[in-house]
Amino acid sequence: MNSIVEEKVKGYLRNRLQYDPHDCGAILANMRRAARVAGYVLDHRFASAGLGAGPDARVASNLVGRSIGGGGGGAVNEYLIKRTLDRWVRTTQPMGM
Repeated sequence: MNSIVEEKVKGYLRNRLQYDPHDCGAILANMRRAARVAGYVLDHRFASAGLGAGPDARVASNLVGRSIGGGGGGAVNEYLIKRTLDRWVRTTQPMGM
């Protein structure tokens, strides 16, 4: 895992999408899980990952891409990202950053 990319994702979640810091920890845990399923770690390579790992990996890779300023792994609209992140927050216990 790349700590610089992780910090950029946390900043994007807090500043751009207005998530609470405890929710950011839960979201990052789900993003790490989605990256592992796709065969990656949470770094810049995951931002352009192949999207065959499912919808959660597609959302996570797009979010990494948006965070580091390089686009994303595919066309995922803001509504789908927000809906997926809200589901992750609801189904995962809150964690600190």
